[in-house]
Amino acid sequence: MSTKEFIRNQVKRYNLSFTPEQFMELSKTENSLIIVEVPLKDYTLTEIARIVESNNTHITSLNIMPVSGGESLLVSLKLDTDDVTALLRSFERFNYNVVYYFMKEGEVTDKQKERLDELMYYLEM
Repeated sequence: MSTKEFIRNQVKRYNLSFTPEQFMELSKTENSLIIVEVPLKDYTLTEIARIVESNNTHITSLNIMPVSGGESLLVSLKLDTDDVTALLRSFERFNYNVVYYFMKEGEVTDKQKERLDELMYYLEM
């Protein structure tokens, strides 16, 4: 299985259709998905969990897949938070390679960026 296929499968799993009751229960607990690539020699689940929990977030699901002939791992984390921006910064600070992420809230949309640019232009006048 390639890296792209693994990511695609994790995203499909995350977006599976559920009964309304299952969806309501799921949406309360799983709001984000992060996939991190970690060299096998540096992989420590306790370190990853410590980084996640230090950002007041909990792991609700974890999947691991070896890639690059077993030299590195893809670690898929489903999290109980809407905004993973601080967590992404923490992973970056600890030299983890974030391959993919999805969050329900917190992303800057094109319209928001456009408005911010307009505000900055106005302030520079």
